[in-house]
Amino acid sequence: MNRRVVLTTRRLALTTWLPSDLDELAELHSDPETMRFVGHGRPDTVDEARARLAGYLDEQDSRGWTKWRMVDCDGKMIGRAGFGEAYSRRDLAYTLLRERWGQGLATEIGVALVDWHLRHRPYGLFDDLCAHVQVGHRNSARVLEKIGFALVDQRPCKGVPCDYFELPVEADLHDELQTPQSVDADPV
Repeated sequence: MNRRVVLTTRRLALTTWLPSDLDELAELHSDPETMRFVGHGRPDTVDEARARLAGYLDEQDSRGWTKWRMVDCDGKMIGRAGFGEAYSRRDLAYTLLRERWGQGLATEIGVALVDWHLRHRPYGLFDDLCAHVQVGHRNSARVLEKIGFALVDQRPCKGVPCDYFELPVEADLHDELQTPQSVDADPV
């Protein structure tokens, strides 16, 4: 199994996962502050990280998209970003190592993911794009607003109260988004 680059931006790349990525994913998901607004608000155990990685690998193979491995220009894993699914839509999501917060990376990868979604739409199921942010996570809500999402309402996601956002239909024109250079190196 070879690693493939899914997309690149000026400072980041998203790559496919390999089974050997468990330690990096477990490290990302072991920080209590990083995980405060992810899932159930607590760090993953190694077994939970293993199950998460198995899910990402399965999604890559079965549908061609997942929450991919995010690396910086030096190839160091600094997070994950991509899509889950909710309400028959792709559900944009990202998580960054705490030391990489506040550098504009979430916005940069978010814009690139919107662009990727618009260029790789399956038309039909998963045609639209949404995102969930735990109630109270204002920084992530601001990122979504910056990249063109609109708050729709509050609804639970996996049992956790969340603000629910959608990418408006007019954003499909992608005119109001200021997209950084994003290219597919090897689309999944």
